[in-house]
Amino acid sequence: MKPAWSDGYHADLAYPAFFHRELTPAWLHAVLTALGHRAPDPAAPYTWCELGCGPGLTTLLSAATNPGGTFHGVDFDPAAIAHARGLAAQAELGNVRFLQHSFAELAEAEDSALPPLDFIVMHGVLSWISPDNRRAVMRIVERWLKPGGIACLGYMTQPGSAPMMAMQRILRRSAEITGATTGLASGLALMRKLRDGGAGQFAVVPELGAQLDQVMMHPPGHLAHEFLGGHWEPLHVADMLAAAEQAGCSFIGSATPLENIDAVSLPGGTQATIGALSDTALRETAKDIARNQTLRRDIYQREPRPLTPAEHRQALQTQQFAALPGAPAGGALRFDTRIGPVDGPAPMFSPLLKALSSGRPASFGSLLALPAYAGHGGMLNQACQMLLWAGHLHPCLPATAAAPAQALNRALWRAAAAGHDYGWLAAPALGSGLPVTRPAMLAAHALDLDPSLRGEALLAAVRALDPEAADAGRLAAFERESLPAWQRLGVLANSS
Repeated sequence: MKPAWSDGYHADLAYPAFFHRELTPAWLHAVLTALGHRAPDPAAPYTWCELGCGPGLTTLLSAATNPGGTFHGVDFDPAAIAHARGLAAQAELGNVRFLQHSFAELAEAEDSALPPLDFIVMHGVLSWISPDNRRAVMRIVERWLKPGGIACLGYMTQPGSAPMMAMQRILRRSAEITGATTGLASGLALMRKLRDGGAGQFAVVPELGAQLDQVMMHPPGHLAHEFLGGHWEPLHVADMLAAAEQAGCSFIGSATPLENIDAVSLPGGTQATIGALSDTALRETAKDIARNQTLRRDIYQREPRPLTPAEHRQALQTQQFAALPGAPAGGALRFDTRIGPVDGPAPMFSPLLKALSSGRPASFGSLLALPAYAGHGGMLNQACQMLLWAGHLHPCLPATAAAPAQALNRALWRAAAAGHDYGWLAAPALGSGLPVTRPAMLAAHALDLDPSLRGEALLAAVRALDPEAADAGRLAAFERESLPAWQRLGVLANSS
């Protein structure tokens, strides 16, 4: 039986701890700057709030890596809020608080419930809640987002997610019959049998088979929250634009950087047609059709603040970027996008990647001084945004204290050693989190206890924590490639 406070939202299984880089202040500032808009400065004090924070990992990692900001996480699930508060207490994070409220309660709360906010962020939940709760979310944005503030709202969208509507009903009904965990397994098995048996929807919509494969990779807790609610609905961007406008906000672009570059995110034959559309709702709907969009991460701003050309150049030049562990050192690239593979020519990307291959951050201005980019600032801007999207680069922050992030990381890898599943660690130089495998997480825990461990000694320490995670090859690669990068980025203290 669903708790009375759930309002049709699934609350029987705990939602897993996920981190979304697109919601962090540094990421949003970099994307807004690339688009030519002034965003709240992550180097100055600011306020940030995540609505529907779940167990709080995005909020916690953001707070730990941005000690100059004040962070708020809101969720109606008491277990999720207790989990988030527990991790915050273990890490002794003083710049974060978690509020247990429904969106309806918060929308009608006293003005003192939240301070005026520079950022309001949300991922996924809009597609899982009732229309009344969606209206409550927009009321929260209307009440608390500052002039110039940013709302980043992620949601499942039409038309790409529409083919999953029948699958959602299969999963939901199966869960009603036999319970969430068993029902999800039996519902997915039924869908797989239908696909393999030649069911017509899979023939007409081939992408549904790939979507089913992707869905089956997620743990039950994630699938339960995404598919078992009573109000599951892929949304139309035009409806979201109208709701944001009523809340006093204007559409700026996407927190998915690739989607702000039509030349690489839209089929070539559609670009002229879509480019000629002046109405924002019509243009964004056409883009969703062109990409068969399944998920949007819209950026809205109250009282938009476009930069003048001179201000835009100056804002770009001061941005700092760093290559992430595993980034290519140069050469031509291939990007797997919604419209298929897109080739990235070596002359556009190789000089940038080579300049950052040492691991040291570099400013946009210094990269612009490279001969390959002289007089081609627009090309460099697009190259940086594409590499951000691909996970090869990340914006960097001015020097900040690493201690809060390392304290949170210590709590996370201790919990991982006890069997909990956390897949990210805080990287204070980035103001964000880094994805982490379980062997790397346990290796970091072992190194925190004894920084001198290397080679066979490190392997033995990880084996003592979890024999199945003690892979010699992976740990050697971690020690050779990831560990130096983690130390540069402040993930782990540098023993030297």
